[in-house]
Amino acid sequence: MKTKLLFFFAWLMLATTGCSADEPRTELPDTPSEEKPEEPVEPSGDKNVLVVYFSHTGNTRTIAGYIHETVKSDLVEIKTVDTYTDDYDTLLEQARKEVASEYCPPLTTKIEDISSYDVFFVGYPIWVETAAPPIRSFLTTHDLAGKTVVPFCTSGTSSAEASYRLVRSLCPQSTVLEGIQIRRGTYDTAYDRVVAWLQKLGIANLNNEKGDEK
Repeated sequence: MKTKLLFFFAWLMLATTGCSADEPRTELPDTPSEEKPEEPVEPSGDKNVLVVYFSHTGNTRTIAGYIHETVKSDLVEIKTVDTYTDDYDTLLEQARKEVASEYCPPLTTKIEDISSYDVFFVGYPIWVETAAPPIRSFLTTHDLAGKTVVPFCTSGTSSAEASYRLVRSLCPQSTVLEGIQIRRGTYDTAYDRVVAWLQKLGIANLNNEKGDEK
């Protein structure tokens, strides 16, 4: 009951401000063991894949893990020089200023062998209706020309469309594929939807026949 009340008050705060500063603080479920592939599948076309993400509360990190567990890939977390606060009001004010000014917070993360990857999954929480500022930093400091970029994000009730437009604008010479958004209240089906999304994109063609054998 306490959890439900806390969730309600968190929702009420977001509704009052009209936007979400970060992914909601609800825990995502662990990957269902009976549905998890025994080994990550090779991406179609023999591509080298990097899953790179920024996460403040852990939800985007979990979705990145689902992708990494499903598709053979490397996994890198985007980290900023200055850590973002956990105080909601302070974070919201900072996020609004950074988004409005198109600020690029300095990162400690640097992918040295960027040219060795063909496909980049780029994950982030929605902050003030768009991708969190560290994503702008990453995409402006790493040349993804000629690469395939696939956005994924977590959010409260905000749309992901502005964030997809931002990714496309920062990757004008990349092929940007259809992204996926995991909203608050849909976490119980997140893993299944991520796998279905990967199959739809043709990046992971999972063979479920073995699991169906009796």
